[in-house]
Amino acid sequence: MVDVDSGQGYCSFCGRAGTRDRRLVVGPGISICEHCVGAARDLLGAPAQADGARFLGPEWEQLSDEELLAQLPEIARLGSHVEEQLRHWVGVARERDISWSRIGAALGITRQTAWGRFKIVS
Repeated sequence: MVDVDSGQGYCSFCGRAGTRDRRLVVGPGISICEHCVGAARDLLGAPAQADGARFLGPEWEQLSDEELLAQLPEIARLGSHVEEQLRHWVGVARERDISWSRIGAALGITRQTAWGRFKIVS
């Protein structure tokens, strides 16, 4: 299910918060703002590169040390958001009585590691 959100969450691509002027399209575990949708449309309309890669954000080589360091807190915040989404999805899997073994296998980790990372502590 995809929802258009006008004021909650963050764009998974640029990291900016959703606002009235920056609406988000929210899907399972990811969201994209209308500005990044426009940038993606432009990228997809451009001739393909030899390796097929296209970037929405700045390439590392183009950033100064200060610009790179300025991005670290935003990347850490996005990492926390991804972890929160993963915990939610694992919670839904557990509500469906999907075993820790199957969850671990899906994540490429052992059942013990999955349980230790995602168990709900009361």
